[in-house]
Amino acid sequence: MPVEESAIQLVTVPELWPPLGQEPSARVSASPGPSDVNLLPLEQGPALPRQFAVLLAEVLAGVRPVRQVAPWLSKRGTIHLHRLIPLFKTGHQPRVLRVLTTRPVPNVVEMTVIAVIGHRPRALAIRLEYGAPPGRWLCTDIESA
Repeated sequence: MPVEESAIQLVTVPELWPPLGQEPSARVSASPGPSDVNLLPLEQGPALPRQFAVLLAEVLAGVRPVRQVAPWLSKRGTIHLHRLIPLFKTGHQPRVLRVLTTRPVPNVVEMTVIAVIGHRPRALAIRLEYGAPPGRWLCTDIESA
């Protein structure tokens, strides 16, 4: 069945950064969009997205104690972390290969992290929210594939 030309819509695809195999030299973020106006900078949060991703991967792998990430976890985030630790714990230093961030709404950052934990590459989905409690970034969700 042929597709009508009027039904085709061109959309801009954001550039992915950093390319695989390259280390970032600065903050990791998606291309700015209209929802990025007047947002609090991530520097006011617990860490830059890549630093937080490395910290979380190290806790999941068992090379860093949970207490070091606990101040940046909500109650729900803590439950998710403790549910995932037995699945990831290897005792080997993990490598974070890629961190992609988006801001779906103001004061929310969602991250997709690709990390090698043990001998397996893993994908993590992480949600950070600003303002609960006021003035702090908290990790509210951690999912894995």
